[in-house]
Amino acid sequence: MPYMPSTTESARATVALTGQGSGTFETAAKRALERLRGATKSTIESAGLGDVNSLALSRKLAIDKSLSWRMVRFVEEPNAFSASKHLPGVAGLRIFARAVNAAGATAASVAQFDAALEELEGVIAKHAGTRSAFRALLTHCTDEPQADDRAIGFRRGAFEANAALWGIQAHTRLMMAFLTVGELGAVDVALVSGFLGLRRSRRDLSWPVARRRVLGHEGRSSAGSAGSARPLDPSVALDAAPMLSEYSTIRGESLRPIGTDHGFWYELPEGDIGLRGAVDCVFGERLTGAGPALRDGAVDDAEVMLRVDLPVENVLLEVFVARSIPFTGAPTVSQYSLLTGGTGENSPDRERGRIPVAEQVQELTDDPRTWSTPIAPRHWEMVNDCMQWLSRKPGEFIVHRVSMQWPLMPTAVVLSTLLGRRS
Repeated sequence: MPYMPSTTESARATVALTGQGSGTFETAAKRALERLRGATKSTIESAGLGDVNSLALSRKLAIDKSLSWRMVRFVEEPNAFSASKHLPGVAGLRIFARAVNAAGATAASVAQFDAALEELEGVIAKHAGTRSAFRALLTHCTDEPQADDRAIGFRRGAFEANAALWGIQAHTRLMMAFLTVGELGAVDVALVSGFLGLRRSRRDLSWPVARRRVLGHEGRSSAGSAGSARPLDPSVALDAAPMLSEYSTIRGESLRPIGTDHGFWYELPEGDIGLRGAVDCVFGERLTGAGPALRDGAVDDAEVMLRVDLPVENVLLEVFVARSIPFTGAPTVSQYSLLTGGTGENSPDRERGRIPVAEQVQELTDDPRTWSTPIAPRHWEMVNDCMQWLSRKPGEFIVHRVSMQWPLMPTAVVLSTLLGRRS
């Protein structure tokens, strides 16, 4: 007779697979937070203050109004993990306990509060070590961790710290990809990529500013196809940096070319610091046949990838798909860690570095006047020039946009679109 696992063994297997067993951080933290939420509500109600708002509670308990607001929000949030962002420190919780006790809360309710607080501190000591580490762990316990206010705060802090330590930062990391049908039936790609408001705090620092890739079908990098790449601006020489001078505050000749396995990168040389040394540098190239071949009944995944290699306040990634190119389903955005190396290109190992992303792909309206964005002040002018260089009109494209604030680094942001139509 074949071996059949018992119900108990099946339950153990489920716990092991999901990582949500009774001894996990998530389970222990949720239980402790829910217990403290319940005890907080009970102490307030036992003092006869269950129906008052946070301002009135502050006056009744003679505590700071910010502390009373945090306690009320801690109780009222829909779930324990979202409520934890309002949880005061231990000192604040002790002040609250003494105040509500003095206001007439029952001894039993105050004792329950103290016990719940002790349990929470035990969870922190066992699983995190410190309150700050506990908050960081909780960031990844919400349904959409990157959309959580705490995660945004961590990302902003990381940007500020990285900018100070690395000595460089940019206001916006920009990439726009224009996908059109080429003469041979494959997808041609025009790329606009660069930095707006790039500035340094170290005079001895140089930095590559033209690091860009487009991934086509089967994960092939088309950026290395030197024979098919040429400047988007026809006035730029073939052997020059493909800079869009109208949208750059430096000349292409001032950049330092660096040879790599993937072609030429262009490096911003050492220079002035702060706002006096701030630059905009935008590049444009046309890559013939860089995307997948459009075949009847075939669907290929076309990826446009933007690397975040330095601290930036904003990412703006846009893909303009010609309406003559059929596509299947909705485009998606992904972000991958490059901390342990790699390029971000499609590979069997890339998925292990996936980072949760709350930002969504936005489809822009047909009216180009609505495409403007404050993180790229001359955005429409740039798009309009690109359209003219490509002999196209705005109405010929469907436009998808992803924007991020204080993105993690080093990472690769990938916008994927399934091109073609199944038969």
